[in-house]
Amino acid sequence: MLNQIETALLVITGLTLLALTAAWWTATSQLNRGYSVAAEPVVVPEGEDAVAEGERLANIRGCFWCHGNTLDGGVYFANARRGVIAVAPSLRQKIREYSSAEFARVVRHGVRPDGTSLQPAMPSFAYFNMSDEDMGLIMSYLASVPEREGYQGRFRLLPVGWFRWMGGHLPPNVAELIEHDAFRPDPALNGDPVARGRYLAESTCTECHGNNGRLRVPGSPDLHIAAAYTRDQFFELMRSGVPLGGRAIDYHMVDASKYRYIHFFDSEVDALYQYFRSLVPQPSLAEGRP
Repeated sequence: MLNQIETALLVITGLTLLALTAAWWTATSQLNRGYSVAAEPVVVPEGEDAVAEGERLANIRGCFWCHGNTLDGGVYFANARRGVIAVAPSLRQKIREYSSAEFARVVRHGVRPDGTSLQPAMPSFAYFNMSDEDMGLIMSYLASVPEREGYQGRFRLLPVGWFRWMGGHLPPNVAELIEHDAFRPDPALNGDPVARGRYLAESTCTECHGNNGRLRVPGSPDLHIAAAYTRDQFFELMRSGVPLGGRAIDYHMVDASKYRYIHFFDSEVDALYQYFRSLVPQPSLAEGRP
C-alpha cells in the first residue's frame, strides 16, 4: 500500500499534469483559431519608380526591422523566462508563396491563407489602415528582391507561455485587434494635409501608440503630446529621435526615427505635425490679450 507521502506525490504529479494539459490546450486552441476574412485583390504596379517607392514605404513601415536587413527573416524574440519564441519569416519567400490578395490579407488583416491568425509581433492592426496603392507598391518592391532560402515564420509558446496566455498576460491574436470591416482612412495624396497626416499616423504611428486595447510599446505616450512641439522640434524628433527637452525616451522611437522615419518626405512629416496639432484645440489669436 502507498504511504501518505507517496499518495501526496501522486496527487501533486497528477494535478501538475492536469494543469499543464489545460494550459497547453487553452493556448493552442486559441492560437489556432480560424478567422473568416475575404482576400481582396490588390494591384501590384510594375516599373522602377514603383519599386523605388515601394522600398521607401517598406522602410517606413518597418519591414526591415523585424524581417532583417536583407528580408531573409530571423529570430524576432526568444525568451525562455517569458515562454515565447517568435521567428519572422523571409519576405523574399512569402511574397512568392502567397498570391497578391493573400499577401495583402496577411499584412493588413493578420490572417494566413489557412485562416489562422498571425501573432502579436506583427502590427497588422496598424497596417490594416494602409491604402491599396501603398500595399501594392510595397509588394512591388518585395517581388523585385531576388528569391532565396530564408527563415520560416514561427510562433511558439513554451510551458511558461501557456500559463501566461491562459492568464491573459500575453497579447491576443493579431486578428482579434482589428475591426476587419472598418473603413480605411483616406490617403489624401493630393488633399488636405491634416487628412494626409491622419492616414500616415493611423497606418504607421499606431504600431506603438495605437488605441487598440493595448500599447505596442509600454509607456508610449498619447499622440496628442506632439501638439506641445513646435514644427522644428517635431521635425527633430522624427528625424533624429530627440524629443522635447532632450529627455531620454524609449529606444523604439529613437531607432524608428533614425532608420524608418528618416524616409518620410518633409511634406509627410509636416502633414503628421498638422494632424497631431488638430487633435488639440488651439488658442485663438484673441485669447491671451489683456
